[in-house]
Amino acid sequence: MNDTAAISLFDWAIVVAYVIFALWVGVKYSKRAGQNVDEFFLSGRRLPWWIAGTSMVATTFASDTPLVITGWVRDSGIWMNWYWWCLAAGGMLTVFLFSRYWRRGEVMTTAELAELRYGGPEARMLRGFLGFYQAAITNTIILCWVILAAAKIMDVLFDVDKTASVAIACLLALTYSMMAGFWGVVVTDMVQFVMAMVGSVTLAIFSWRAVGGASGVLAAAEKGEGGFTPETLAFFPHAGGAGEPFWTVSLAAVCVFLGVQWWANDQVDGGSLAVQRISASKSERDGMLACLWYNIAHYGLRPWPWILVALASLIVLPNLEVRAPVDGTVIKYEDGVMFIRADGSGEQVEVAVSNYPGAEPDWQPDQILVKTLGEAQARPDDPGASSTDAFVRQGDVLAKTDSERAYVVMMRRFLPTGLLGLAIAALLAAFMSTVDTHVNLASSFFVNDIYRRFLVPHRRPRHYVFAARLASAGVLAVAGFLAYHAESIRNLFTFFLAFLSGVGPIYMLRWLWWRVRAATEIVAMISSSVAATWLTFGQEIAAFLQVHQGWNAPVSWAAHSWQLGALSPGGELTPAGRLILVVCFSGLCSITSILLLKKPDPGDLLAFYKKVRPMGWWGPVRQRGRVDTPVPSATPTIVGVIGGLALIYGLLFGLGGWLLDRSTLALGCLGLAVIGKELVSWSLGKLQDEAPPPADDAAPPNDSDGLAAEG
Repeated sequence: MNDTAAISLFDWAIVVAYVIFALWVGVKYSKRAGQNVDEFFLSGRRLPWWIAGTSMVATTFASDTPLVITGWVRDSGIWMNWYWWCLAAGGMLTVFLFSRYWRRGEVMTTAELAELRYGGPEARMLRGFLGFYQAAITNTIILCWVILAAAKIMDVLFDVDKTASVAIACLLALTYSMMAGFWGVVVTDMVQFVMAMVGSVTLAIFSWRAVGGASGVLAAAEKGEGGFTPETLAFFPHAGGAGEPFWTVSLAAVCVFLGVQWWANDQVDGGSLAVQRISASKSERDGMLACLWYNIAHYGLRPWPWILVALASLIVLPNLEVRAPVDGTVIKYEDGVMFIRADGSGEQVEVAVSNYPGAEPDWQPDQILVKTLGEAQARPDDPGASSTDAFVRQGDVLAKTDSERAYVVMMRRFLPTGLLGLAIAALLAAFMSTVDTHVNLASSFFVNDIYRRFLVPHRRPRHYVFAARLASAGVLAVAGFLAYHAESIRNLFTFFLAFLSGVGPIYMLRWLWWRVRAATEIVAMISSSVAATWLTFGQEIAAFLQVHQGWNAPVSWAAHSWQLGALSPGGELTPAGRLILVVCFSGLCSITSILLLKKPDPGDLLAFYKKVRPMGWWGPVRQRGRVDTPVPSATPTIVGVIGGLALIYGLLFGLGGWLLDRSTLALGCLGLAVIGKELVSWSLGKLQDEAPPPADDAAPPNDSDGLAAEG
């Protein structure tokens, strides 16, 4: 086994070189970005497809991404990646349908679309709410998650104060993003993408060789050594065997991911990150190609280096679990030792955690799980137990190794001098790329959809750029404060994924059906968020109401006794089960609102229709505007989506089959990728021939207050 590599001066020099480059970008583009908000937030709307698309790829690789995927593979198996692989279907819809509509709409943010699409007081209210939600909540929470992940990386890599190191990295990202705006984001993203790919591929090669390649991994999996289970190498989870239920928890989860999650989430028509880059593209074609390149790289090419490192780490860094030797009450934990008062005898038992057999200095059980046993198992009959003590039974897991840290440990163990510095710089660049993107994005929502639209209209362009720079600093300050005081944001992040998981159908329909109103979108958002909140925190809410408001409903009614089969083992909802319930409730409320609310006036939608020219059910609007141009055919879009999915999944599983010595699977999937490529080429040719909307039919800019001032 390799000794842990030291971080040399040469490694530090590589890291410092990237920092200098990022600051140079900020200085170089500061004057250009300061001209107006289009330059600051959208790079003047003149990015070529390869820059816009690569920026999408780079910014979705946060510093926590390889850590999370490593944890999924180690704890569940390769199949767990369907949690995000399923989103490729929505990505293909964005490529061949929605990217064209976003670019034609010429909006700066997803919130601005509300006024363009719907018009009227409802639309203004929706735009203001979305602007606040995206500026103050969504991007702030994402920044918290990323900052905490960076702290975990610093803990393993550097013998420096985590708070200071993370603060310095945040300030560096803030400095160049405040100066250069979106120009700073996309230029640094180009370098970050190259660094990240070289770093992740290099680590995969060294890790794979260290364990004997595919043969070593397959042998370990066959023997069940380390942390390997029968599902670790499975691309798709297995059904139950003889005498077991067909629907296992993992199989049911993946079916929900593939059957529901991809179209129910709020990113189905693009999402804020993609829309910003589509809007910044110099043409409709560039926006479409940018999305296509992003989806191919994101789903088809990038996952395997991370997965290979995770598989190799199971041999090098086996899962270690510290279990309770007796029934008893945990009374304290200090200096790496947990003290348990044995049930009955009262004898104090010491359980070593830090020096557990098989542990090494860089790989020890450090996730203390006894707190999660919680107050529900506290022993009221134990007079010596405090409110924070927890009762444990013999065999309960007290602590275990953190699977996500395995990725960084593998870096320290196997990368030589120079390559270690490159990998560290790549993670730093990934962190800074995510920070600058979400800071810039949150600032764009605040300035474009709140400050300029409702609070301070009709000011000079440079005034709004100055406001954007102040907003950038404010967003990062709030995120840093929350991250400093948070112990863990994992559960909150998972909850946030479900918070608007039922709005996807309405987000798609608003482009395709004239009957959707702003009120429908508001109903979908409220019902989805209320359902997700109740299903996640219902027990805590009910307990609070019972204690403070005298509510008589039983606490258990809020969170237990669900009967959804494999989606609710033991009566407890899984994330997939929660998703199903949120989508059903939100969908029912949305359909009801469409049926009960008054139909929109087709005349109010005419400007949007002439500007975007969407396909779908727009008959009354076409009649009102006497639009006689032919309705675009759906065939190229459908063929493009099917071909795109064949290309992506063919590449994904073809590469996986080749790396894991599954030659038949590899050949079949790579053949599928070739067919998909031909279908995509045909579709792109047909869509490129589609005539764009005539210039005299285009609607005037929706945000007349701010844009007029900038003119």
